[in-house]
Amino acid sequence: MNVGKEGITLSLVIPCYNEAERVGLLYNGLELFAKDWKGIYEVVIVNDGSKDDTYTKLQQHTFYKANTDKITLVNQQNTGKGGALKNGVAHAKNSFVLTLDADMATQPTEILKWLALENNTLDTDTVYIGSRENRQSIIHSETFKRKLAGNVFNIIVRTLTPLRVVDSQCGFKLYSKEVAQKLFGALQTNGWAHDVEILTRAHHEGIRIKEMPITWQAIEGSKIQLVRDSIAMFKEILKVNSIIKNSK
Repeated sequence: MNVGKEGITLSLVIPCYNEAERVGLLYNGLELFAKDWKGIYEVVIVNDGSKDDTYTKLQQHTFYKANTDKITLVNQQNTGKGGALKNGVAHAKNSFVLTLDADMATQPTEILKWLALENNTLDTDTVYIGSRENRQSIIHSETFKRKLAGNVFNIIVRTLTPLRVVDSQCGFKLYSKEVAQKLFGALQTNGWAHDVEILTRAHHEGIRIKEMPITWQAIEGSKIQLVRDSIAMFKEILKVNSIIKNSK
């Protein structure tokens, strides 16, 4: 089913883990979005058991204090990014759910460009995913290590799963609420490969996956460790295959 812009309301779901130094970036991105988005929206920020003072800074920021009617802060024990997103999506109330990263590497205002590309109409049975490999994407300051890690991961994904997307790992993804809550409600992978499980479940459900162009800015403070994380990625994707097979 297609939904026109006038029927599109947004729930922005943002996981946070040890993001104390980036809380300012997060709220700056939300402030820009609030100025440009003319429709109904809410923000669900999930603090995933941060060991620093992320949660305190989230509560104390002036933008949060001025918008407590729009922003829900969820504080939970650490589960991993997949678990944080699963909890955040469960809280979502609006017709579409936009997941994005706390560092605002892709700004939430990017959704306005997507709507323009889609003639201000969204398909409720499509998952729209940001792709840094799209020819129309604009990528700033990507490091060799991050690029290599992404390429390694995408090779693993395309080899071991039925997915043919070229960038499964960008955190900027848009779902109808019904699709998001169905996919995340079944999610069992909390680590690196949660995106792969979500998209693989979508594939098996016959839900279309559409890669979209984005503007993406590399943010300092990457947690990527190439060798360790490549091994972890491989192991998690093997687990995803097992999970999906057993759930059929």
